[in-house]
Amino acid sequence: MDTDPVYLHIRVVLSIILGLSITTLLRGLAGIIEHPRRRGCSLIHLCWVVWALISVVTFWWWEFRLGEVRQWTFELYLFVIAYCASWYLLCVLLFPDDVREFGSYENYLLQRRGGFFGMLALVTLLDLVDTAIKGHSRWQMLGDAYWVHTVVMLGIAGLGFALRQRRAHLVLALIALAYQASYFLLEYFTLASD
Repeated sequence: MDTDPVYLHIRVVLSIILGLSITTLLRGLAGIIEHPRRRGCSLIHLCWVVWALISVVTFWWWEFRLGEVRQWTFELYLFVIAYCASWYLLCVLLFPDDVREFGSYENYLLQRRGGFFGMLALVTLLDLVDTAIKGHSRWQMLGDAYWVHTVVMLGIAGLGFALRQRRAHLVLALIALAYQASYFLLEYFTLASD
């Protein structure tokens, strides 16, 4: 299959934005390792960071399917860039530059949860459009598990937005991480063996 030269150009911009997302997460993790008490080290926050890392890496992997798009338009280009940018914004919300008024990343996440869980809902909804762009065969390949995944992630986003208790957020973060990791492992190994 010949790759569209327009997609090759788009892939560069996509890679830059997703690379910044991964860099943000890894830089933040390195900062926690270097100074765990400076901005607080919490299981809730770490679960969401690992969740985001798994999600961005697998998203980047599956974006190679955009090479199957036959006709690129400027609107389609803007959508793909906006979708990638939403992943970057989600990652930045996990590692804001200044959390002094909150005391820790966990407190920031819990007190400003609307932004993070709103962005989580947004990337989940944008994924529906991204999947549609890749064509009907992509829907068929993903099957019913994709719809279940979409509903689960939107449910997690809604609960994360509504819940206030730390213990509830810990359970939600652990469930989200376990679910996301298992979903992508099952999806990858199932599709890779086809």
